[in-house]
Amino acid sequence: MGRPEKPLALDAGPATAFAQELRRLRSGAGSPSYRELAKRALFSASVLSDAAAGYQLPSLQVALAFAEACGGERAEWERRWRRAAREDGGQGRPDPRAAHQARETRLRDAALRALPPIPNELPLSARPLVGRGALLGRARRLTDPAAGAAAPLLVHGLAGVGKSAFALRLARELGSGLPDGQLYVDLDPASGGRVDAAGIAGDVVRALGLPPELVPDDPARRVGLYRSVLRERRLLVVFDGVRHERQVRELLVAAPHCRIVLTARSRLLGLDGVRRLALPVLDRDESMDLLAAVLGTERLASAPRAGLLLADACGDLPLALTLAARGLAARPEALLAEAVADLLAGEGLFARLRVGDESLAERFESACHGLTPRARLALRRSAAAPAVPSVDTVVRVFASALAQDRAAESMEELHDAGLLERTDVVGQYGLPPLVREFARARAEQAAPDPDQVPRDAVVTP
Repeated sequence: MGRPEKPLALDAGPATAFAQELRRLRSGAGSPSYRELAKRALFSASVLSDAAAGYQLPSLQVALAFAEACGGERAEWERRWRRAAREDGGQGRPDPRAAHQARETRLRDAALRALPPIPNELPLSARPLVGRGALLGRARRLTDPAAGAAAPLLVHGLAGVGKSAFALRLARELGSGLPDGQLYVDLDPASGGRVDAAGIAGDVVRALGLPPELVPDDPARRVGLYRSVLRERRLLVVFDGVRHERQVRELLVAAPHCRIVLTARSRLLGLDGVRRLALPVLDRDESMDLLAAVLGTERLASAPRAGLLLADACGDLPLALTLAARGLAARPEALLAEAVADLLAGEGLFARLRVGDESLAERFESACHGLTPRARLALRRSAAAPAVPSVDTVVRVFASALAQDRAAESMEELHDAGLLERTDVVGQYGLPPLVREFARARAEQAAPDPDQVPRDAVVTP
Protein backbone atom coordinates (compact mmCIF):
# COMPACT_ATOMS: atom_id res chain seq x y z
CA MET A 1 0.00 0.00 0.00
CA GLY A 2 1.43 3.41 -1.02
CA ARG A 3 1.97 6.44 1.12
CA PRO A 4 -1.28 8.49 1.38
CA GLU A 5 -1.34 11.99 -0.08
CA LYS A 6 -0.66 14.67 2.52
CA PRO A 7 -3.28 17.44 2.86
CA LEU A 8 -2.46 20.45 0.73
CA ALA A 9 -1.49 23.56 2.69
CA LEU A 10 -4.42 25.96 2.92
CA ASP A 11 -2.47 28.90 1.56
CA ALA A 12 1.27 29.31 1.57
CA GLY A 13 1.20 31.47 -1.54
CA PRO A 14 3.52 30.46 -4.42
CA ALA A 15 4.65 27.33 -2.55
CA THR A 16 1.07 26.02 -2.48
CA ALA A 17 0.52 26.93 -6.14
CA PHE A 18 3.71 25.11 -7.12
CA ALA A 19 2.64 22.05 -5.12
CA GLN A 20 -0.68 22.04 -6.98
CA GLU A 21 1.22 21.99 -10.28
CA LEU A 22 3.26 19.01 -9.05
CA ARG A 23 0.07 17.19 -8.09
CA ARG A 24 -1.43 17.80 -11.53
CA LEU A 25 1.75 16.47 -13.16
CA ARG A 26 1.66 13.34 -11.02
CA SER A 27 -2.01 12.82 -11.85
CA GLY A 28 -1.27 13.16 -15.57
CA ALA A 29 1.43 10.51 -15.22
CA GLY A 30 -1.14 8.02 -13.93
CA SER A 31 -0.86 8.87 -10.21
CA PRO A 32 2.13 6.63 -9.41
CA SER A 33 2.62 6.00 -5.71
CA TYR A 34 5.25 8.01 -3.87
CA ARG A 35 7.10 4.76 -3.33
CA GLU A 36 7.31 4.28 -7.10
CA LEU A 37 8.39 7.89 -7.59
CA ALA A 38 11.09 7.43 -4.96
CA LYS A 39 12.69 4.66 -7.04
CA ARG A 40 12.94 6.97 -10.05
CA ALA A 41 13.76 10.23 -8.26
CA LEU A 42 16.22 8.81 -5.70
CA PHE A 43 14.56 10.88 -2.97
CA SER A 44 12.55 9.28 -0.20
CA ALA A 45 8.79 9.05 -0.50
CA SER A 46 8.39 11.39 2.48
CA VAL A 47 10.48 14.16 0.85
CA LEU A 48 8.52 13.88 -2.40
CA SER A 49 5.22 13.89 -0.51
CA ASP A 50 6.32 17.04 1.34
CA ALA A 51 7.14 18.71 -1.98
CA ALA A 52 3.54 18.23 -3.13
CA ALA A 53 2.08 19.41 0.21
CA GLY A 54 2.80 23.09 -0.35
CA TYR A 55 3.87 24.18 3.11
CA GLN A 56 7.25 25.30 1.78
CA LEU A 57 8.75 25.51 -1.68
CA PRO A 58 10.90 22.40 -2.18
CA SER A 59 14.52 22.73 -3.17
CA LEU A 60 15.29 22.88 -6.88
CA GLN A 61 16.84 19.39 -6.80
CA VAL A 62 13.72 17.87 -5.21
CA ALA A 63 11.38 19.72 -7.57
CA LEU A 64 13.27 18.59 -10.67
CA ALA A 65 13.56 15.00 -9.44
CA PHE A 66 9.79 14.94 -8.77
CA ALA A 67 8.99 16.40 -12.19
CA GLU A 68 11.32 14.12 -14.16
CA ALA A 69 10.03 11.06 -12.33
CA CYS A 70 6.57 11.99 -13.63
CA GLY A 71 7.78 12.58 -17.18
CA GLY A 72 8.06 16.37 -16.94
CA GLU A 73 10.54 18.43 -18.96
CA ARG A 74 13.52 19.43 -16.82
CA ALA A 75 14.01 22.87 -18.40
CA GLU A 76 10.31 23.73 -18.15
CA TRP A 77 10.09 22.77 -14.48
CA GLU A 78 13.24 24.64 -13.63
CA ARG A 79 11.63 27.78 -15.10
CA ARG A 80 8.48 27.15 -13.06
CA TRP A 81 10.45 26.64 -9.86
CA ARG A 82 12.52 29.81 -10.33
CA ARG A 83 9.36 31.83 -11.00
CA ALA A 84 7.78 30.47 -7.82
CA ALA A 85 10.99 31.14 -5.85
CA ARG A 86 11.00 34.78 -6.98
CA GLU A 87 7.35 35.20 -6.00
CA ASP A 88 7.80 33.33 -2.72
CA GLY A 89 10.79 35.32 -1.48
CA GLY A 90 11.12 32.96 1.50
CA GLN A 91 7.57 33.68 2.69
CA GLY A 92 6.50 30.03 2.94
CA ARG A 93 5.81 28.64 6.38
CA PRO A 94 8.92 27.55 8.28
CA ASP A 95 9.36 23.83 7.82
CA PRO A 96 11.48 21.92 10.35
CA ARG A 97 11.96 19.19 7.74
CA ALA A 98 14.10 21.45 5.54
CA ALA A 99 17.27 20.10 7.14
CA HIS A 100 16.12 16.53 6.38
CA GLN A 101 15.52 17.54 2.77
CA ALA A 102 18.99 19.08 2.52
CA ARG A 103 20.59 15.92 3.94
CA GLU A 104 18.71 13.73 1.46
CA THR A 105 19.83 16.02 -1.34
CA ARG A 106 23.46 15.45 -0.37
CA LEU A 107 22.92 11.69 -0.17
CA ARG A 108 21.16 11.65 -3.54
CA ASP A 109 23.96 13.64 -5.19
CA ALA A 110 26.46 11.10 -3.87
CA ALA A 111 24.32 8.24 -5.15
CA LEU A 112 24.01 9.83 -8.59
CA ARG A 113 27.77 10.21 -8.86
CA ALA A 114 28.08 6.48 -8.20
CA LEU A 115 25.53 5.54 -10.86
CA PRO A 116 26.46 4.84 -14.49
CA PRO A 117 25.24 7.49 -16.95
CA ILE A 118 21.74 7.20 -18.36
CA PRO A 119 22.15 5.42 -21.72
CA ASN A 120 21.65 7.59 -24.79
CA GLU A 121 22.69 5.18 -27.53
CA LEU A 122 20.79 6.48 -30.55
CA PRO A 123 23.32 6.99 -33.38
CA LEU A 124 23.38 9.94 -35.72
CA SER A 125 21.15 9.21 -38.69
CA ALA A 126 23.24 8.68 -41.81
CA ARG A 127 20.65 10.14 -44.19
CA PRO A 128 18.35 13.16 -44.30
CA LEU A 129 14.72 12.35 -43.63
CA VAL A 130 12.27 14.08 -45.94
CA GLY A 131 8.62 13.57 -46.77
CA ARG A 132 7.74 11.40 -43.80
CA GLY A 133 5.72 13.85 -41.71
CA ALA A 134 2.36 12.09 -42.11
CA LEU A 135 3.90 8.68 -41.43
CA LEU A 136 5.66 10.00 -38.31
CA GLY A 137 2.31 11.24 -37.04
CA ARG A 138 0.77 7.85 -37.65
CA ALA A 139 3.69 6.13 -35.91
CA ARG A 140 3.25 8.37 -32.86
CA ARG A 141 -0.42 7.41 -32.71
CA LEU A 142 0.43 3.72 -33.01
CA THR A 143 2.82 4.02 -30.06
CA ASP A 144 0.42 6.06 -27.92
CA PRO A 145 -0.12 4.23 -24.60
CA ALA A 146 -3.52 5.87 -24.01
CA ALA A 147 -5.21 2.48 -23.85
CA GLY A 148 -2.55 0.94 -21.57
CA ALA A 149 0.92 -0.33 -22.40
CA ALA A 150 1.98 0.61 -25.93
CA ALA A 151 2.46 -2.28 -28.34
CA PRO A 152 5.86 -2.59 -30.09
CA LEU A 153 5.94 -0.88 -33.49
CA LEU A 154 7.53 -2.60 -36.50
CA VAL A 155 8.64 -0.40 -39.42
CA HIS A 156 9.13 -2.52 -42.55
CA GLY A 157 9.77 -1.97 -46.24
CA LEU A 158 12.12 -2.33 -49.21
CA ALA A 159 15.86 -2.58 -48.84
CA GLY A 160 17.15 1.00 -48.85
CA VAL A 161 13.78 2.67 -48.22
CA GLY A 162 15.03 4.45 -45.09
CA LYS A 163 13.64 2.35 -42.25
CA SER A 164 16.53 3.05 -39.89
CA ALA A 165 16.46 6.82 -40.51
CA PHE A 166 12.72 6.86 -39.91
CA ALA A 167 12.98 4.80 -36.72
CA LEU A 168 15.73 7.03 -35.34
CA ARG A 169 13.70 10.19 -35.95
CA LEU A 170 10.68 8.59 -34.29
CA ALA A 171 12.84 7.37 -31.41
CA ARG A 172 14.16 10.87 -30.73
CA GLU A 173 10.62 12.21 -30.59
CA LEU A 174 9.41 9.45 -28.27
CA GLY A 175 12.54 9.44 -26.13
CA SER A 176 12.00 12.96 -24.82
CA GLY A 177 9.28 11.61 -22.54
CA LEU A 178 11.26 8.57 -21.35
CA PRO A 179 13.88 9.80 -18.87
CA ASP A 180 15.53 6.45 -18.06
CA GLY A 181 17.33 6.19 -21.37
CA GLN A 182 17.32 5.35 -25.07
CA LEU A 183 18.80 2.02 -26.11
CA TYR A 184 19.83 1.09 -29.65
CA VAL A 185 20.45 -2.52 -30.66
CA ASP A 186 21.94 -3.07 -34.15
CA LEU A 187 21.03 -6.58 -35.29
CA ASP A 188 22.73 -6.39 -38.69
CA PRO A 189 25.15 -9.35 -38.97
CA ALA A 190 27.55 -7.11 -40.90
CA SER A 191 27.84 -4.97 -37.76
CA GLY A 192 28.37 -7.95 -35.50
CA GLY A 193 24.77 -7.95 -34.32
CA ARG A 194 23.65 -10.78 -32.08
CA VAL A 195 21.16 -13.33 -33.33
CA ASP A 196 19.92 -14.77 -30.01
CA ALA A 197 17.41 -13.17 -27.67
CA ALA A 198 19.33 -14.08 -24.50
CA GLY A 199 22.52 -12.42 -25.78
CA ILE A 200 20.60 -9.28 -26.72
CA ALA A 201 18.89 -9.23 -23.31
CA GLY A 202 22.26 -9.44 -21.56
CA ASP A 203 23.63 -6.53 -23.59
CA VAL A 204 20.61 -4.39 -22.73
CA VAL A 205 20.70 -4.92 -18.96
CA ARG A 206 24.45 -4.31 -18.88
CA ALA A 207 23.94 -1.08 -20.83
CA LEU A 208 21.55 -0.01 -18.06
CA GLY A 209 24.32 -0.33 -15.50
CA LEU A 210 23.69 -3.75 -13.94
CA PRO A 211 26.98 -5.25 -12.72
CA PRO A 212 28.09 -8.32 -14.70
CA GLU A 213 27.84 -10.52 -11.60
CA LEU A 214 24.10 -9.79 -11.44
CA VAL A 215 23.45 -10.90 -15.03
CA PRO A 216 22.49 -14.62 -14.97
CA ASP A 217 24.33 -17.13 -17.13
CA ASP A 218 21.11 -19.05 -17.74
CA PRO A 219 19.51 -17.71 -20.97
CA ALA A 220 15.92 -17.96 -19.70
CA ARG A 221 16.73 -16.12 -16.47
CA ARG A 222 18.64 -13.45 -18.41
CA VAL A 223 15.57 -12.78 -20.57
CA GLY A 224 13.44 -12.71 -17.40
CA LEU A 225 15.75 -10.11 -15.86
CA TYR A 226 15.47 -8.00 -19.02
CA ARG A 227 11.68 -8.08 -18.78
CA SER A 228 11.76 -7.15 -15.10
CA VAL A 229 14.07 -4.21 -15.76
CA LEU A 230 11.81 -2.86 -18.52
CA ARG A 231 8.84 -3.20 -16.19
CA GLU A 232 10.47 -0.77 -13.73
CA ARG A 233 11.95 1.76 -16.17
CA ARG A 234 10.77 4.47 -18.56
CA LEU A 235 12.85 3.41 -21.56
CA LEU A 236 12.97 3.55 -25.33
CA VAL A 237 14.44 0.49 -27.10
CA VAL A 238 15.19 0.34 -30.84
CA PHE A 239 15.88 -3.05 -32.45
CA ASP A 240 17.29 -2.13 -35.86
CA GLY A 241 17.56 -4.64 -38.70
CA VAL A 242 15.66 -7.62 -37.28
CA ARG A 243 16.29 -10.64 -39.49
CA HIS A 244 13.76 -13.10 -38.10
CA GLU A 245 11.20 -13.45 -35.36
CA ARG A 246 13.36 -15.62 -33.08
CA GLN A 247 15.77 -12.74 -32.48
CA VAL A 248 13.22 -10.59 -30.70
CA ARG A 249 10.09 -12.61 -29.87
CA GLU A 250 11.02 -13.05 -26.19
CA LEU A 251 12.12 -9.39 -25.91
CA LEU A 252 8.84 -7.78 -26.95
CA VAL A 253 7.12 -7.00 -23.68
CA ALA A 254 4.16 -4.73 -23.01
CA ALA A 255 6.01 -2.69 -20.37
CA PRO A 256 3.76 0.11 -19.08
CA HIS A 257 6.36 2.89 -19.33
CA CYS A 258 8.50 1.74 -22.28
CA ARG A 259 8.37 2.06 -26.05
CA ILE A 260 9.85 -0.53 -28.41
CA VAL A 261 10.51 0.22 -32.09
CA LEU A 262 11.75 -2.40 -34.57
CA THR A 263 12.88 -2.20 -38.19
CA ALA A 264 12.94 -5.09 -40.65
CA ARG A 265 12.53 -5.71 -44.34
CA SER A 266 10.07 -8.46 -43.51
CA ARG A 267 6.68 -7.95 -41.89
CA LEU A 268 7.70 -10.61 -39.33
CA LEU A 269 4.22 -12.10 -39.43
CA GLY A 270 5.19 -14.65 -36.79
CA LEU A 271 5.17 -11.95 -34.10
CA ASP A 272 1.94 -11.40 -32.18
CA GLY A 273 0.89 -8.17 -30.51
CA VAL A 274 2.97 -5.97 -32.82
CA ARG A 275 1.70 -2.97 -34.74
CA ARG A 276 3.11 -2.62 -38.26
CA LEU A 277 3.88 0.39 -40.43
CA ALA A 278 4.91 -0.06 -44.07
CA LEU A 279 7.40 2.54 -45.34
CA PRO A 280 6.97 3.24 -49.08
CA VAL A 281 9.41 4.83 -51.51
CA LEU A 282 9.25 8.60 -51.85
CA ASP A 283 6.99 10.39 -54.28
CA ARG A 284 8.75 12.47 -56.94
CA ASP A 285 8.47 15.80 -55.10
CA GLU A 286 9.93 14.19 -51.97
CA SER A 287 12.79 12.76 -54.03
CA MET A 288 13.60 16.25 -55.26
CA ASP A 289 13.52 17.53 -51.69
CA LEU A 290 16.02 14.84 -50.67
CA LEU A 291 18.35 15.74 -53.56
CA ALA A 292 18.12 19.41 -52.61
CA ALA A 293 19.00 18.56 -49.00
CA VAL A 294 22.27 16.91 -50.12
CA LEU A 295 23.21 18.88 -53.24
CA GLY A 296 21.92 22.27 -52.16
CA THR A 297 18.80 24.01 -53.42
CA GLU A 298 20.65 26.33 -55.81
CA ARG A 299 22.61 23.59 -57.54
CA LEU A 300 19.52 21.44 -58.05
CA ALA A 301 17.56 24.45 -59.30
CA SER A 302 20.24 24.95 -61.97
CA ALA A 303 19.35 21.59 -63.57
CA PRO A 304 15.92 20.39 -62.31
CA ARG A 305 15.48 18.02 -65.26
CA ALA A 306 18.68 16.22 -64.29
CA GLY A 307 17.28 15.76 -60.79
CA LEU A 308 14.06 14.32 -62.19
CA LEU A 309 15.98 11.89 -64.41
CA LEU A 310 18.08 10.76 -61.46
CA ALA A 311 15.01 10.27 -59.25
CA ASP A 312 13.37 8.19 -61.97
CA ALA A 313 16.47 6.04 -62.47
CA CYS A 314 16.70 5.45 -58.71
CA GLY A 315 13.05 4.49 -58.46
CA ASP A 316 12.64 7.17 -55.73
CA LEU A 317 14.49 4.88 -53.32
CA PRO A 318 15.95 7.05 -50.52
CA LEU A 319 19.25 5.17 -50.13
CA ALA A 320 19.93 5.19 -53.87
CA LEU A 321 19.13 8.91 -54.12
CA THR A 322 21.32 9.72 -51.12
CA LEU A 323 24.33 7.76 -52.40
CA ALA A 324 23.98 9.29 -55.87
CA ALA A 325 23.64 12.80 -54.44
CA ARG A 326 26.68 12.38 -52.16
CA GLY A 327 28.78 11.31 -55.12
CA LEU A 328 27.61 14.35 -57.08
CA ALA A 329 28.15 16.65 -54.10
CA ALA A 330 31.78 15.51 -53.99
CA ARG A 331 32.19 17.12 -57.45
CA PRO A 332 30.96 20.67 -56.86
CA GLU A 333 32.93 21.97 -59.84
CA ALA A 334 30.99 19.79 -62.33
CA LEU A 335 27.82 20.98 -64.02
CA LEU A 336 24.99 18.98 -62.49
CA ALA A 337 23.37 18.09 -65.81
CA GLU A 338 26.64 16.67 -67.16
CA ALA A 339 27.47 14.85 -63.93
CA VAL A 340 24.05 13.17 -63.86
CA ALA A 341 24.34 12.25 -67.55
CA ASP A 342 27.70 10.59 -66.85
CA LEU A 343 26.24 8.71 -63.89
CA LEU A 344 23.30 7.40 -65.91
CA ALA A 345 25.31 6.57 -69.04
CA GLY A 346 25.42 2.90 -69.97
CA GLU A 347 24.10 0.19 -67.68
CA GLY A 348 24.71 -0.73 -64.08
CA LEU A 349 23.74 2.40 -62.17
CA PHE A 350 23.26 0.32 -59.02
CA ALA A 351 26.96 -0.68 -59.05
CA ARG A 352 28.00 2.99 -59.13
CA LEU A 353 25.95 3.87 -56.08
CA ARG A 354 28.76 3.49 -53.59
CA VAL A 355 30.11 6.09 -51.16
CA GLY A 356 32.80 5.15 -48.68
CA ASP A 357 31.90 1.83 -47.09
CA GLU A 358 28.22 2.00 -48.04
CA SER A 359 26.83 0.65 -51.30
CA LEU A 360 23.47 -0.27 -52.71
CA ALA A 361 24.83 -3.51 -54.20
CA GLU A 362 25.86 -4.77 -50.75
CA ARG A 363 22.45 -3.88 -49.37
CA PHE A 364 20.75 -5.91 -52.10
CA GLU A 365 23.16 -8.81 -51.60
CA SER A 366 22.21 -8.83 -47.94
CA ALA A 367 18.53 -8.90 -48.91
CA CYS A 368 19.15 -11.94 -51.13
CA HIS A 369 20.83 -13.84 -48.32
CA GLY A 370 18.67 -16.73 -47.24
CA LEU A 371 16.33 -16.77 -50.26
CA THR A 372 15.18 -20.20 -51.35
CA PRO A 373 16.35 -21.43 -54.78
CA ARG A 374 12.78 -21.01 -56.03
CA ALA A 375 12.67 -17.35 -55.00
CA ARG A 376 16.11 -16.72 -56.51
CA LEU A 377 14.94 -18.16 -59.81
CA ALA A 378 11.75 -16.09 -59.68
CA LEU A 379 13.79 -12.92 -59.15
CA ARG A 380 16.12 -13.81 -62.01
CA ARG A 381 13.29 -14.55 -64.44
CA SER A 382 11.47 -11.39 -63.42
CA ALA A 383 14.54 -9.25 -64.02
CA ALA A 384 15.13 -10.89 -67.41
CA ALA A 385 11.72 -9.77 -68.68
CA PRO A 386 11.53 -6.49 -70.63
CA ALA A 387 10.97 -3.50 -68.37
CA VAL A 388 7.51 -2.07 -69.01
CA PRO A 389 5.39 0.28 -66.92
CA SER A 390 2.85 -2.41 -66.09
CA VAL A 391 3.55 -4.80 -63.25
CA ASP A 392 1.65 -7.46 -65.22
CA THR A 393 5.04 -8.47 -66.64
CA VAL A 394 6.29 -9.37 -63.21
CA VAL A 395 3.20 -11.42 -62.50
CA ARG A 396 3.40 -13.25 -65.84
CA VAL A 397 7.08 -14.04 -65.38
CA PHE A 398 6.42 -15.53 -62.00
CA ALA A 399 3.63 -17.63 -63.40
CA SER A 400 5.86 -18.97 -66.17
CA ALA A 401 8.89 -19.42 -63.94
CA LEU A 402 7.12 -21.37 -61.25
CA ALA A 403 4.32 -23.83 -60.81
CA GLN A 404 1.19 -21.72 -60.38
CA ASP A 405 0.61 -22.77 -56.77
CA ARG A 406 4.15 -21.68 -55.85
CA ALA A 407 4.08 -18.25 -57.56
CA ALA A 408 2.34 -16.38 -54.74
CA GLU A 409 4.59 -18.01 -52.14
CA SER A 410 7.75 -16.87 -53.94
CA MET A 411 6.43 -13.35 -54.48
CA GLU A 412 5.71 -13.08 -50.76
CA GLU A 413 9.21 -14.31 -49.97
CA LEU A 414 10.79 -11.69 -52.23
CA HIS A 415 8.54 -9.00 -50.80
CA ASP A 416 9.55 -9.90 -47.26
CA ALA A 417 13.21 -9.83 -48.34
CA GLY A 418 12.73 -6.18 -49.34
CA LEU A 419 13.14 -6.79 -53.09
CA LEU A 420 9.57 -6.46 -54.35
CA GLU A 421 7.00 -3.77 -53.66
CA ARG A 422 3.28 -4.25 -53.44
CA THR A 423 0.98 -2.39 -55.80
CA ASP A 424 -2.56 -1.18 -55.27
CA VAL A 425 -3.79 -4.25 -57.14
CA VAL A 426 -4.26 -7.30 -54.95
CA GLY A 427 -1.80 -10.07 -55.84
CA GLN A 428 0.44 -7.89 -58.02
CA TYR A 429 3.96 -6.77 -57.21
CA GLY A 430 6.37 -4.30 -58.77
CA LEU A 431 10.10 -4.83 -59.34
CA PRO A 432 12.06 -1.64 -58.52
CA PRO A 433 14.35 -0.61 -61.41
CA LEU A 434 17.59 -0.88 -59.42
CA VAL A 435 16.63 -4.33 -58.13
CA ARG A 436 16.08 -5.32 -61.77
CA GLU A 437 19.59 -4.09 -62.67
CA PHE A 438 21.08 -5.87 -59.69
CA ALA A 439 19.37 -9.18 -60.47
CA ARG A 440 20.44 -9.04 -64.12
CA ALA A 441 24.05 -8.33 -63.20
CA ARG A 442 23.99 -11.10 -60.63
CA ALA A 443 22.68 -13.58 -63.23
CA GLU A 444 25.44 -12.61 -65.69
CA GLN A 445 28.18 -13.11 -63.11
CA ALA A 446 27.21 -16.66 -62.20
CA ALA A 447 24.91 -18.92 -64.21
CA PRO A 448 22.68 -21.07 -62.04
CA ASP A 449 23.49 -24.69 -61.43
CA PRO A 450 20.58 -26.66 -62.96
CA ASP A 451 20.86 -29.21 -60.16
CA GLN A 452 20.06 -26.46 -57.62
CA VAL A 453 16.85 -25.36 -59.34
CA PRO A 454 13.60 -27.01 -58.26
CA ARG A 455 12.12 -29.22 -60.95
CA ASP A 456 8.78 -27.46 -60.89
CA ALA A 457 10.58 -24.16 -61.51
CA VAL A 458 12.23 -25.18 -64.81
CA VAL A 459 10.48 -23.92 -67.93
CA THR A 460 10.90 -25.91 -71.12
CA PRO A 461 11.52 -23.63 -74.14
